[in-house]
Amino acid sequence: MAVGFGEKKVISAGLFSLCLIMTFAVSGLDSRHAFAQSETVQQDVAPTFIVDRYRAKAEAGDAGAQFRLALLYERGAVTGSPDYDQAVIWFDRAAAAGHGAAQFKRALYYQEGIAGQKDLSAAAALYQKAAEQGLGEAQFNLALLLAEGQGVGKNVSGAIRWYEQAAFRGVTPAMRALGLLYMGGVANTPHDRIEAWAWLTLAMENGDTQAAGLLPDVTDGMDKASLEEASRLADAYRQLRLRP
Repeated sequence: MAVGFGEKKVISAGLFSLCLIMTFAVSGLDSRHAFAQSETVQQDVAPTFIVDRYRAKAEAGDAGAQFRLALLYERGAVTGSPDYDQAVIWFDRAAAAGHGAAQFKRALYYQEGIAGQKDLSAAAALYQKAAEQGLGEAQFNLALLLAEGQGVGKNVSGAIRWYEQAAFRGVTPAMRALGLLYMGGVANTPHDRIEAWAWLTLAMENGDTQAAGLLPDVTDGMDKASLEEASRLADAYRQLRLRP
């Protein structure tokens, strides 16, 4: 759904439901910036010595091992089928130890009601902790909850701050969300075609087709000077952006 600058159109916070919730896929040792569908992909059973090694470290209090063991259970790599109850146990332990990726995963479980009831308040609290550690996906998901007032008091200004942090960490949907905000002038955010153009351009460069579809609506009516300024702003944001 493309929402542009049409006559007196205002983008509501509900529009942010168009932005997909960030989920997590582990690939290698540092997978904090990977994206996947929310469904878990089942994989082959892991070698016993790998499971035993992670379990021993996890039981000794190693948060990283607790997180990896939880992922093995989640993916069905321990018994051949996903065991979300065991995954929750180990995600909880790692999250309590301050492991940001585990906090993110546990928040996602709360948000989607995996292995228990949905609890958006608990999800928001854990996203907050992970976001403060710099996980862009958590920053984005927290911004979504703040923008829509789900599990936490509605705070569009706070959402904008987290969208910006996520965008500068390379989270493409956050770039698109900022473009939409500046297109629609939500809350205290003014209509700003230059900001909208810059963020949507960056999202488009990352392969976001929705952002590409929105750009003509932004560009329409911009004069040469405005387009040049928007291009300079996009260049500046490229320099500031932290790579995923």
